[in-house]
Amino acid sequence: MIRSGASAADVSLESVALLVQDVPGHQSDVKNADSDQPTAVTKTREAAAAPAKILFLDGIRGLAALLVVTQHSHEYLQDLNLGACAVDTFFVLSSFLLTMLFMKKSMKLLAHGASYRKWAFTLADYFSKRFFRVYPLFALIAVVLWMLPDEDKRRYYLIAQPENYDLYKVLTFDFDQRYFVLWTLPLEITYYFFIPVFVLAVLKLQKYWWVPLIPACTWVVYEGWYTYRWDHMKLSPHAPTFLTGSMAAVIFVKLDMWMKTNSMTPRPALRHAIRAVELAALWVILSLCFRGLFFNWVHANVAPQTPGFPFISVLLTVVLVIEMLLPSCLSTMFEWSMLRYCGKVSFSIYLVHGFVIYAEAISSQQSYYDRFFSRFGLTLLLATASYHLVEFPSQLLAQHITRALAKREALGSSGIINSIARKLRADTTVEKAMYA
Repeated sequence: MIRSGASAADVSLESVALLVQDVPGHQSDVKNADSDQPTAVTKTREAAAAPAKILFLDGIRGLAALLVVTQHSHEYLQDLNLGACAVDTFFVLSSFLLTMLFMKKSMKLLAHGASYRKWAFTLADYFSKRFFRVYPLFALIAVVLWMLPDEDKRRYYLIAQPENYDLYKVLTFDFDQRYFVLWTLPLEITYYFFIPVFVLAVLKLQKYWWVPLIPACTWVVYEGWYTYRWDHMKLSPHAPTFLTGSMAAVIFVKLDMWMKTNSMTPRPALRHAIRAVELAALWVILSLCFRGLFFNWVHANVAPQTPGFPFISVLLTVVLVIEMLLPSCLSTMFEWSMLRYCGKVSFSIYLVHGFVIYAEAISSQQSYYDRFFSRFGLTLLLATASYHLVEFPSQLLAQHITRALAKREALGSSGIINSIARKLRADTTVEKAMYA
């Protein structure tokens, strides 16, 4: 699980991409968009309900977004492979958060003995949210690229043969049309379909939920140690990374429930031991990302020195789960508002940063600092505009669909109940008539 990747000089990182943000950590933007309540009251209620321990995950996402821009700049930290580390971070965050949310929702439905109809509406809501979170902005970018001249396609999205650009194939995720950063989207969307199956399978095992995780963890570590992974590949080489996030979510939910049920607070000795494990995992992650540190100071890396993405997902989930259960200064650091804002608009950063960093007006500036501030500043501005013009309205639409589905499900349930009640009343009337 500590296999390091190849040098950035050996393999081009043109296609390293930032995966989408998936946490509803910024749902406060859309929750009460059509509410009549005062803004101050709304913000107070949201602040009280917001899970504070989730906030640092937005900061991690924001840092990863900046690392992707850095990697694609061809100027900063090009001797490292930080973009690949950012991709794995987003794969893990995506699977971790979606699995955690769907698992908690499923546990409530199972506890209440929900009907198949209720489950169908829940799945419809899940997939509609995922669709409107990812597809609208992606489709807009695909159309914009289709309208651009061939030279601009080559410049901004590094399309080697722009004359072969096929809008329909791009929109349907054809493997040969996954240009630049678009290769991650079909992987993520495919994994969306696996999450409900994985969660329900785990919950059906009840107290034996941990049994399949043992061989799964073994497989993940083996694949991470020996399997070559790079950009523009299919899901199978990257599946262990997604699965790691899902397994970590299951472990977190179970541990969190157990600690709350038993009012368990770790003793100082146990807390120090947990912090030691977290610190060791963090140091190995940094050593893999920066190709040194622990491996130069203490012991050389024993993992195979093969090309490809460094395998950090298992170590990353160790840190995430510990910080979720026992927050420390590390999570507080990532709750910095600037990093969290970058996490909020990270999907837009992911899709639009090429239009800024590869612009001739930016790259032709003579001053290093002019290029630096222009790239990051304008990327953030363009991402902000993209978020408010496309992502935010898409989230509003998803919220309206959620409410419509909930209303339709409630009406259907009440209709069934009323039908049963009418039948019972009719039977009672017939019986009274017979005995009259």
